[in-house]
Amino acid sequence: MAILHQSEAGYFVCHRSLSEEMCGRPYLRSLFNIRTPFLKDQEAMSVAQEMASGVPKKRKRKKNHEVKQLPLEESKVVDFLSELSKFFQPLPSPLDFAENNKSARDLVTQFLSSASGSKIQDFNLEMSCLNSLEHVIEKEINGETFILPPHSQFYKNDINYLDTLEKKSGCTFSLIVMDPPWTNRFVKRKRNAGSVNSYRSMDNDILATLPISGLCIEGALVAIWCTNSKTHLDYLTGTLLPLWKLTYIATWFWIKVTVSGKFVCEWNGPSGKHPFERVILARKMHSVKEGLKSVPIPDKQIFVSIPCAIHSFKPPLQKLLQPFLEAGGQALELFARSLLPDTISLGNQVPLLQHVSLFEEKENTCNHFSR
Repeated sequence: MAILHQSEAGYFVCHRSLSEEMCGRPYLRSLFNIRTPFLKDQEAMSVAQEMASGVPKKRKRKKNHEVKQLPLEESKVVDFLSELSKFFQPLPSPLDFAENNKSARDLVTQFLSSASGSKIQDFNLEMSCLNSLEHVIEKEINGETFILPPHSQFYKNDINYLDTLEKKSGCTFSLIVMDPPWTNRFVKRKRNAGSVNSYRSMDNDILATLPISGLCIEGALVAIWCTNSKTHLDYLTGTLLPLWKLTYIATWFWIKVTVSGKFVCEWNGPSGKHPFERVILARKMHSVKEGLKSVPIPDKQIFVSIPCAIHSFKPPLQKLLQPFLEAGGQALELFARSLLPDTISLGNQVPLLQHVSLFEEKENTCNHFSR
């Protein structure tokens, strides 16, 4: 079951189980074997040595560390994590810290730098495919094998192709999910350093040109992943949503934890990073003439999962958002890298994360979330 736990406080989601529900088999277990928080190798080794010796190391405090005002209380999230204790593994050992999630990181690097991974990431390569069947299929495209969920369709193309897609298909959607490549200093540093586990960012002004309003049915829900940057959040809610004729509804938070149920980084530490990401939810409201009302969506809802080692690969939102969708509509995912059932996906790296080598063999699909 993909949603392992649900209460008024939030959801606990298994990304691997979701992938099996959609694709017939889960992603490789190693991709989600995040045993320790995200640390540089030197930092992780220092923690391992401290644990082994039992002697804590004195750390220099960063000067002028300003504790930011955050939209979530850490204590409430910790209380929810205590509800999930039966799902988590024992705390990591010194050896786990010394390893620093190396097996998961190496698997990602190996795939992304392989001939197959490099080919699919080539922005000049354009592909498209449709699985119109009721079941999952494996299909060879351009010499590579991909797993296609039922009623899934993709266009490997630049986001500017959205204009062509709108005119060509004439489709409108009840759900649009997008994960824009917001400008980010961390990502720029990774790309400048030659990391394969990164992506190209996009200027905010390009997002303003997207024909989102014309792609929405009345009452459509639009879910936009956003960084914790105040600049991006203000631009999204103050500029983009009005341009797209959307009304802000709520913000949900994805909480990222290790297999031991610990945050992947400090809640509000000096690095400026946080163990959560935001999903901004907005609607194209029903016209006054229709007089219809959409199902209300709770604000500040949290959902917890163990993140994939592939950078910025978020858990699918469709199952969580299903109760709030208009009936009978199709879904659209923008800036996609993977595929979903009953969804058209557009992105310049799709269907990268549907490559068959990222999934378990069919005989190894049981017991996704073992302690």
